[in-house]
Amino acid sequence: MATQRDVSPRQLVKLREFSTQLAQRLKEAPNLPTEPTRLAVRMGVENYLVEMGLAAEIVSLPETARVPWTKPWYRGLANVRGRLVGVIDLQHLMGREPLAAEQGQQLLVLGEGLGVAAGILITRAFGIRNLKDLESVDTTVSASGWERSRYRDLEGLMLTELDLREVAAAPAFTAINA
Repeated sequence: MATQRDVSPRQLVKLREFSTQLAQRLKEAPNLPTEPTRLAVRMGVENYLVEMGLAAEIVSLPETARVPWTKPWYRGLANVRGRLVGVIDLQHLMGREPLAAEQGQQLLVLGEGLGVAAGILITRAFGIRNLKDLESVDTTVSASGWERSRYRDLEGLMLTELDLREVAAAPAFTAINA
């Protein structure tokens, strides 16, 4: 069973502030003119963009209970505000190295509209990007179909758009039994 990471009070306050700001922006999103904005997150050494409306919230990784006879990328179940959420190591599911304990410190909880009670392990969220401000680098879709276009931001950081609808609908994502 995983334990909650030691987090300083200052880090906890900053994470709460970021989560509150993100929740507010997600609430306001349906009322704003459509802007192609994405949430920027890091998983290990990879940077991704996810559609804001498909993310419910980002929380510090809660205590996770292992579930027997599940695939190794399925880290277990966590209680997020009274809701049981499956914890997924998406990097591991995509055939990459699993996230080390120090790399998976937050949980990106998927929005209820996706029809799955799950969250994706992330190293951290690091802001919001407008697609209009990014340089398109490659539009090749990965073999999984989850990774879409690649972009470069103004600082030269490479970001890959991750389609959470495709992730949630993928047979590999829903087949957690070993």
